[in-house]
Formats: sequence, C-alpha cells, structure tokens
Amino acid sequence: MEQHKHILNEQDDHLNEIADIANRLHNAAVNINVEIDHQGKQITQLDVEMDKTQKKMNFVQKKLGDLLKTNDQSQICTILILFGTLCALIFLLIYT
Repeated sequence: MEQHKHILNEQDDHLNEIADIANRLHNAAVNINVEIDHQGKQITQLDVEMDKTQKKMNFVQKKLGDLLKTNDQSQICTILILFGTLCALIFLLIYT
C-alpha cells in the first residue's frame, strides 16, 4: 500500500510539472499571437503607404515622360540648369 501511495505521489508530481509546462506554453503562445497581430497591423499600414508612394511615383514618371517628349530644347536646358543650381544650393546648405 505504501508503494502504491509513493507511485501516486510521483504521478501527481509529474502531472503538476506537465501542467506548469502547459501553462508556460500557453503564455508563450498568447505572447506570440499578440506579436503577430501587431506585426500584421504594421504590414497592413506599410502596404497602404507603399500604395500611396507607388501612385506618387507613377504620377512623377508620367510627368517626367511628358517632359521628355517635349521638342523645346531650351525648356529642357532651363530645367537641367535649375536642377543643377538646386543641387549646388543643397550641397552648400549641408556642408557649410
């Protein structure tokens, strides 16, 4: 009878250990789920921002294409000179 009680006590100890492990796994799973939800929201937000940026890029590319189709060489030359001046001013602003 004493041996039977000893075996039951050991089984209870093992079951308690298993329950503790299961609780830790549950807590880890809950934390992982929260993190996945958070990252999913970030990815959705990034996707929306990427769509907006893509639309802006398409607009700029269309305008650039329209600009390059122009036959007025003086207009293109003026734009390039102004762009070069802008780059020089930005360079001077940053490094002085």
